Amino acid sequence: MNSETNRKLPGVGASEGVAVGPIFVHAPGELEPERKEIPAEEVEGEIGRFREAAAAVVKSLGETRKRLGDAGNEDEAAIFEAHAELAEDPELYSGVEERVRNLESPEAAVISVGEEFAAIFAGMEDEYMAARADDVRDVASQIAAELMGHGASGLATLDTPSVILARSLAPSDTARIPKGIALAFVTAEGSATSHVSIMARSMGIPAVVGVGPKLEEAFGAVTAAVEGGEGYAVADPDPETVAEFGRKQQRMEQERSALEEYRHTEARTGEGRRIEVSANLGSAEEAEDALSWGAEGVGLFRTEFLFMERPELPSEEEQYQVYRKVAEIFGVKPVIIRTLDVGGDKNLPGVDQPEEENPFLGWRGIRMCLDTPDLFKPQLRAILRAAAHGNVKMMFPMIVDAREVRRAKEIFEECRRELDEEGVETGPVEVGIMVETPAAALGAAEIAGEVSFFSIGTNDLVQYTLAADRGNERLRRLQSADHPSVLKLIQETCRAAQEAGIWVGVCGEAAADPALIPKLVELGVTELSMSAPSIPRAKKAVSEI
Repeated sequence: MNSETNRKLPGVGASEGVAVGPIFVHAPGELEPERKEIPAEEVEGEIGRFREAAAAVVKSLGETRKRLGDAGNEDEAAIFEAHAELAEDPELYSGVEERVRNLESPEAAVISVGEEFAAIFAGMEDEYMAARADDVRDVASQIAAELMGHGASGLATLDTPSVILARSLAPSDTARIPKGIALAFVTAEGSATSHVSIMARSMGIPAVVGVGPKLEEAFGAVTAAVEGGEGYAVADPDPETVAEFGRKQQRMEQERSALEEYRHTEARTGEGRRIEVSANLGSAEEAEDALSWGAEGVGLFRTEFLFMERPELPSEEEQYQVYRKVAEIFGVKPVIIRTLDVGGDKNLPGVDQPEEENPFLGWRGIRMCLDTPDLFKPQLRAILRAAAHGNVKMMFPMIVDAREVRRAKEIFEECRRELDEEGVETGPVEVGIMVETPAAALGAAEIAGEVSFFSIGTNDLVQYTLAADRGNERLRRLQSADHPSVLKLIQETCRAAQEAGIWVGVCGEAAADPALIPKLVELGVTELSMSAPSIPRAKKAVSEI
């Protein structure tokens, strides 16, 4: 550190709260395979060694999952369950074994294949799916470390409550930290939806991610103050800053106590107008946790995780079981399932996808589904079957006009007729669309006659309206739904919905922003959907309107 008393480290606020304490730097070296090649006569033995290492990692992950589950930490347990599934993925096995048969060492092969898979996830537009790149790297690294006989990191032996600084932190890293020892996380990499952020929120500790290379300047500091809500840390804070953080912590504890009363109450404005506050889910394992935060339904259930990194598409039965599970957990509360929203950024097995200059403006979402009924129909059939077990609704992504909606509905009704003829039980399903393209907002009056609801995806609506890539840090000032042009499109959407007698929800980041919630409600939004921990504060914001 230089002579400056304070060194501010701005990043992304990933988990609310403040903390001040000594620094522990987690800086493991990059895994470097001890050998890159093997002789031909060792191929079968090395494949066996890889399988044993993968099995050992699966067992370890399973034990961690059980320990967390038994302790009631279902959100964290679900992460390790997903990692165990990744460690058993047939495509991972086949990729590694093919490389080993080409005389590459198994440790080098598993790192290379892990990076290939991680690159696919990292290139996805959906922030939740892009954040899964770290999970793939973590699992591959664990298998490689097992092959090379590496032990646990220094995090396992940490015995002083500390602020942990690291380039990145994988779930396997955070699981090694003794209970109560981590005061806060500050990482150079990561996003609000990466698993270090999820783990921090689950552990109830502050976290700042995405600090970038500047974090390394703080590695020589002694203490750090972390502000997880505003998204910054201060290295070697002076006494005045420490006192300020102490006052912040006291205020936050008072606010947290006050928010408890909103967790399981209905959200109503001061005039009594009812606003439904729901959760965005990325998998069925998150459902119970969402209910515990007071979710009044699921405003967005992403189905992409079912299709990721596998040698074949998920069957109708597999999809049905997942959708049914969520529907049953929520009972009479609505569960809105978004149909598949992937495109040229992700290769799907059995789907002939072209290479595109800009896949996010290409053949994706409803466009791909309408052109590939073999991909679309099993999902629609699974949704119809799951609707017999709860209050299931469905919405189509990337819609630009009413013609697309009518075509999608025709295929949907075709699936219902087929199931009726087969004697398979189905349930009623309201159909809506994601309003995430300016075209859909401008054409909302015509589209409204075809659907039962609109759900505004503000993340994409902002990026398409302002021509600003939502992943570009330099364009952060252009990534707000508060921009007048975006608000005009939201207003146009709400006006068209009111005239047609249908409701409007918001399932983008704006839905959880207390500063934006009053504007959205004023424009006519009646449902807000967000990450589960944000629900109590959103309900409070509604009550203060």
